[in-house]
Amino acid sequence: MINILINSEHTGRMSELVRLAANCGNCTTTRMHGAPSTLQERGDSLDAFDVLIIDAASPERAELESVNVLMHRYPRLTCLLLLPQTSPDTLIAAMRAGIRDVLNWPLDARTLDDAVQRAIAPHAADARHDTHMVSFISCKGGAGTSLIAANVGHAIATLHSKRVLLVDLNPMFADAAFLVSDQEPPSTLPQVCAQIDRMDAAFLDASLAHVTPGFHVLAGAGDPLKALELREEQIEWILGVAAPRYDVVLFDLGQSINALSIVALDRSAEIHMVLQASMPYVRAARRLQDILVSLAYSPERLRLLVNRHRRHDERAARALEQVLGKRPSHLIADDPQAASDAVNLGEPVLKTARNSALSRGVQALAQSIVNQSAGTVPQKKRDEPLLGRLFGRTATQRQSTAS
Repeated sequence: MINILINSEHTGRMSELVRLAANCGNCTTTRMHGAPSTLQERGDSLDAFDVLIIDAASPERAELESVNVLMHRYPRLTCLLLLPQTSPDTLIAAMRAGIRDVLNWPLDARTLDDAVQRAIAPHAADARHDTHMVSFISCKGGAGTSLIAANVGHAIATLHSKRVLLVDLNPMFADAAFLVSDQEPPSTLPQVCAQIDRMDAAFLDASLAHVTPGFHVLAGAGDPLKALELREEQIEWILGVAAPRYDVVLFDLGQSINALSIVALDRSAEIHMVLQASMPYVRAARRLQDILVSLAYSPERLRLLVNRHRRHDERAARALEQVLGKRPSHLIADDPQAASDAVNLGEPVLKTARNSALSRGVQALAQSIVNQSAGTVPQKKRDEPLLGRLFGRTATQRQSTAS
């Protein structure tokens, strides 16, 4: 996985770069608005990135002296510079600052892809491992999404010796951490985002609830008003720093499809739509699937996860297949006693009722995610991020109108 950090003071060009970067193969992008000199304040967090793209309106705004400091501080980081126009003197100054390539606007996808591939070529032998990201989203309230996400994360870490991070993006309740731990989380997502300039590996680790040595939780807002204050680029920065340090990152999205959840969905190799086997949930699942498909998330990434499944739910299960055109990928048995005991104790179900039907279902889902993680093959072109798709359509419409 190529981790690309894009720095720009121009919102429109930033969106265009995100769209073009989607064609660079197996990569993720993190946006940071502001001058390049502000990157010096981010501690060791730049260790998480492979490529830095600086978009500047002029050589002066590129702050080449600051870039030179960054290149010496982070020798693994390769820098690309984008300018409206260049001169021989500018190219020489950029080379002395440690910049690998200087590109000009207008920029096309092929030019950027070639530059990124050249940038990472020297590090191909020691490429970072791919972090497998998975989203859990409720089709309807009360589906049990948080309980499943938290316990699956614990099972992956405990049974498969993986480092797992659960990010709670549920704006309403944000209780995922309390479902597997009785300790108060040291920080919440809004508190972390309010100090995003301090974000480095140590700050991140101190902000997480350590359920086990290998399973950590970033607690959610728990307040819709505080959740509204969060910005996409803050979530991108947290993920940019966190992802290389974990094998699996899980997202609990609740029922929300908003700017923050789209950041998670864009990065997820699997999107589990959680529902129960009843007709209201089937109808809700149909609406959710239509929304996700309309946002251009490929059907191959979508999974139907039926929670609280009972033997006499066959009618709803058949309706599910007829209405949605796919079979459930997993069935989690209805086991109210095991679920109640685990929730009331604030312990993972793997500890409170290891041999229960609920625990067996959680373990099977954890095994499936681990298998998917091991079998993930980097693709030349992944689904284009939603922001890039929206920007691309807007640009196309403008060109069509102009012609």
